[in-house]
Amino acid sequence: MKKKSILEKNKKLTPFAILATIFLTLYSLALVLPLFWAVFSSLKLQIDFIDTVFAWPKYGFKWENWVKAFTNISITVPSASSRVGTRKVQLLEMFLYSLVYSVCTGFIGVFSRSACAYVVAKYKHLRWTGLVHSLVIILMIISFPSNLAISIKFSKLVGLYNNFLGRCLMSFGFTGTSFLYFYAAYCGLSREYAEAAEIDGASQLMVMLRVMMPMVKNIFIALFMLDFIASWNDYSVSLVYLPSYPMVAYGLYVYNMDTGNASSGVPLKLAGSALVILPTLTIFIVFRNKIVSNLSIGGLKG
Repeated sequence: MKKKSILEKNKKLTPFAILATIFLTLYSLALVLPLFWAVFSSLKLQIDFIDTVFAWPKYGFKWENWVKAFTNISITVPSASSRVGTRKVQLLEMFLYSLVYSVCTGFIGVFSRSACAYVVAKYKHLRWTGLVHSLVIILMIISFPSNLAISIKFSKLVGLYNNFLGRCLMSFGFTGTSFLYFYAAYCGLSREYAEAAEIDGASQLMVMLRVMMPMVKNIFIALFMLDFIASWNDYSVSLVYLPSYPMVAYGLYVYNMDTGNASSGVPLKLAGSALVILPTLTIFIVFRNKIVSNLSIGGLKG
């Protein structure tokens, strides 16, 4: 009798595999169904939502709710130009703040960690590069629960508190898992690329920017997208550091919690939530292969 291959043996469903499949399916439904319900309910009238929370809308789908949410949702924040006074910020302005902040912090953070990882990987013979590598590991292991108050105090001291550009620049750093990803990638690259460029007269900076960094662009894009999504959904930045520049996640939270906006209705608030989710959901769908797939590093061809 012909022996079964390993793949044929693995095709058998064990009781554990069946239970795991059922559990993961139910877990996925528990995450997805509330989103579908929110989008579905955002297309109802307020009276329709009260009468039929989980049923088909009696008065049809109201796509104009999304337009109303985009034009009507607003919050009041302190003015950045003076210590007294307030101003009203619309949802469109919140979107612009979130977009600029997410792009700037994502690029600056990923680029700075990539550059630092390249230097540490290339100049291993220097003592201080080994110290930097060890420091990254130590900072990832040790947590500092009381550093928020120090960070706020420092931001006010150097003039970066409630400073939009300054807060974007504060994303510059070298710690975190991004550094480790880039460090492993640069260690896996052949030195012959850099040596060939150096023979042609390229400076060390040009070698890093135009030869080595483009070879890890897949990792750069994936980490940038993850940082972009994290920054887009982060409400704490506006809550703590930028009270005059509300990001869309923070602005929507304040609007939903304001009892004075109760007359706007739940469907309008759900429509605003759907608009906030839409950009990150689109980015994940478009770049899902780069984010979740195994990233390969180019090498010398024989």
